[in-house]
Amino acid sequence: MRSYPMANTDHSPSAFVIKDELRGLTLDEIFEKVAGMYAGGKLSLNDIMKATESIVELNKIFSKQEEHHFFVRQATLEDVDALMKMVDFWAKAGQNLPRKRNDIVRNIQTFAVCVRDHEVVGCACLYVYDSGLAEIRSLGVSPVIQRQGQGKAIVEFLLKRAARMFIKKVFVLTRSPEFFSRVGFVKTVKEALPEKILKDCENCPKRECCDEIAFIREIPSLTI
Repeated sequence: MRSYPMANTDHSPSAFVIKDELRGLTLDEIFEKVAGMYAGGKLSLNDIMKATESIVELNKIFSKQEEHHFFVRQATLEDVDALMKMVDFWAKAGQNLPRKRNDIVRNIQTFAVCVRDHEVVGCACLYVYDSGLAEIRSLGVSPVIQRQGQGKAIVEFLLKRAARMFIKKVFVLTRSPEFFSRVGFVKTVKEALPEKILKDCENCPKRECCDEIAFIREIPSLTI
């Protein structure tokens, strides 16, 4: 029988040590612990992004042979707590704008959620401007299960909603240009989106050093 070396338990630099407080925790629970440390000021933004990447990679390893069943649906008021948690996490990570709870409640009809095993694991909303142009906002997926198609499914759900509303164009400001290129969006310039500039950009603290890229997608008309 082939034998394998045991993991080191000493405290030398090369040792692989699992801290006692992490033993027996699921990846979701570890993520919760890391997020709590970040919220408490014990971790930097760089720390939490590294931890998130590690959790994503671990999840991919452990779930290679698993099928992940999820679906996207209209959000309801019962989802508000989960939406707040998701939006707040990605806002603190610098990926999305923060949203207040009463704002989410008032605009719950604009949100879609991705659900797996009765748990909300992703969300986004479709905001419609007075001009008829629409924006996908607050897109976020749990870092524990990223890169499994949930983000694409949420975007496609909202694009179908836009088509049913006869919206002609949908745009997004993003720091993930590769993702939106893959789902059919094309790069544009912020100056072509005066509605967004007037609503959010004028008051944004990153206005003078914005690193978001504008993408837009035309929506085919539905035939009735």
